[in-house]
Amino acid sequence: MPNYGKYYIGIRLLLLKQYLEANAGKNHIVSRREIEEYLTERGYPVEKKTLYSDFAILESEFGLQLEYDVHKKGYRLLNPPFEPHELRLLVDGVQSSKFITKEKAREITGKIKRLAGKDTLATLNRQAYVADRVRSMNDSVVKDADRIHEAIAEDCQIAFRYFHYSPDKSTPKSYSKNGNQLIVSPYALYWNNGNYYLYAYDGKKFRYFRVDRMERISYPLPEKREGKEAFHEKNLTGQKAKVFDMYGGKEYNVHIRFRNELADVVIDQFGKDVMMMPLDDSHFTITVPVEVSPTFFAWISTFGRRVKILEPAVVVDKMREFIKATADMYEDVER
Repeated sequence: MPNYGKYYIGIRLLLLKQYLEANAGKNHIVSRREIEEYLTERGYPVEKKTLYSDFAILESEFGLQLEYDVHKKGYRLLNPPFEPHELRLLVDGVQSSKFITKEKAREITGKIKRLAGKDTLATLNRQAYVADRVRSMNDSVVKDADRIHEAIAEDCQIAFRYFHYSPDKSTPKSYSKNGNQLIVSPYALYWNNGNYYLYAYDGKKFRYFRVDRMERISYPLPEKREGKEAFHEKNLTGQKAKVFDMYGGKEYNVHIRFRNELADVVIDQFGKDVMMMPLDDSHFTITVPVEVSPTFFAWISTFGRRVKILEPAVVVDKMREFIKATADMYEDVER
C-alpha cells in the first residue's frame, strides 16, 4: 500500500519550495505567517516546528539558501533558480528570434515567467520587438529543430522539403527540387542574425538551410551521415567570420584596408582575435579567410570609400564586377 504520509510531506515540500522561489527573492522577504497561510489555503497546514524542519530539508536536499532577516522578520531566498538578469536574457533571446513565430514566442515567454519571483516578474513583460519585422510563419520550427538534434546525436541523415518565398500571391512558396525531399547529413545548427540555420552535407558540399524554411522534416533516417572527414577539417568556431549571412562561396585569404573608426565593425564580424595591422595614421589592414559571395561584396559596399579590398587580384576583380553590375542597372531607368 502507498505511504500517504510521505506523499503528503512530499507535496507540502514541493509547494513550499515553489512558494519560496516565487516570493522570497533577495529583495523581497516573506514572513512565517504568510508561508503558513499559503500552505493552509492549499490543504497542507503546518506547525511552526514542522516548518523549520521543512526549511532544513529544502536546504540540505535541494540546496535552497534561506536567510532570516531579524529586522524585517521574514525569509529571503539567496539562490533563486535563475537570477533576474538571466531570465531577462532568456526572454529577450526568445522575443528577438525571427525564426520563432510571435505566438510561439509568447508561449515560451509565459513559461519562462513562471520561473520568476514577484520582484522580477514585472521586468519580464517584454514586447516582441521584432513582431513588425520579418518573423517566421512556420510555427513548428522549434519542435522540428529537435528532430535535427536527434539526427545529429544518432549520426543519421534527415529528409525535408525546402522552400523560398515568391512574390506571386497565388503560389507564395517555391520549392527546391520541384517539391521533392532533400536528403542531407546534418552536423550543426547556427543561430545567426536572429535566424536559425542547419549546417549540413548534401552529398557534394556543405550548405546552410534556414530551419524555418524546412518543411516535413523527417525523423532520423536509417542511413548514416556522410561528409565526416570534410566536417572535421572545418573550424566551426571561425565559420561565422568566413561566411556572410550564411551564403557560402569559394574561400580566399582576403587582404582588406579599413578606416580606423571601423575597428568595432571588424571585431564584430571577424572576432576579437583578428590581427589589425596599422597602415598609416588613418587606416589599418587585416588578412582573413572569407567565403567570397555577393553578400560579402554587399557588406564591403556598405562602407563606401572607407573599406577597400587589396588582394588577391581575383577577389578585387570580382568586387569590380559586382559594383559595375549594380551601377549598370541604374544607368538606364527602363531596366
